[in-house]
Amino acid sequence: MTTTTDTIARRAVGLFGAGLVALMLAIPAASDAATSFGAKLTPDIQPSNAETAHPCDPNADEAGEPCTRVLMDAYGRPDQPNAPKSGKIKRIKLIAGEAGTFRLQIVKANPATQQAKLVRNGPVINYQGQPVLGEEDDPAESYNVEKFKVNVKVKKGQYLAIESTETSTMRCSSGGPNQLIFSGPLQLGSPFRSADETDGCWLLIEARVKSKS
Repeated sequence: MTTTTDTIARRAVGLFGAGLVALMLAIPAASDAATSFGAKLTPDIQPSNAETAHPCDPNADEAGEPCTRVLMDAYGRPDQPNAPKSGKIKRIKLIAGEAGTFRLQIVKANPATQQAKLVRNGPVINYQGQPVLGEEDDPAESYNVEKFKVNVKVKKGQYLAIESTETSTMRCSSGGPNQLIFSGPLQLGSPFRSADETDGCWLLIEARVKSKS
């Protein structure tokens, strides 16, 4: 049977179309892509001056009443302290000096007025911190980056926060309002509040958000 030029052309177009469809199916949709915000964490980041937990009251020697701390400046990622898109936070990473616990929170915040409002409570996270070194051990050169699976909704522009009485998930080697502190945790349904304190320590918390669940 003789194959005409038109038949060959039609077959070529069909094969090209099938290949294009297969290629499109193999590439994940942009909306499915995961994006991280908050601190950019790697094992070489030290929780400086946070080997022991800091209480909410900077003048106190031990933990007292709980507070909400809002991450306003992201260590290693200063251009992205808040969620770049809406979706669900699927993973939290952190670096801490010692073991502790906090409740993850999501807030709306206004850096200019240093005000925030709680929009969502997340899970309680228990972390281990860094291994205890003996007197003969060399100082740590690599730090434990802990990872936790979560499933928390977040909208574009919202910020990470934690509720705790004390925390060592920080790097304290700077100044300025790197975090907002609200004495007496932020409560769901309450209006915007002005921060009671600001802190120069960075919160070492990173969130990975996906547009689709």
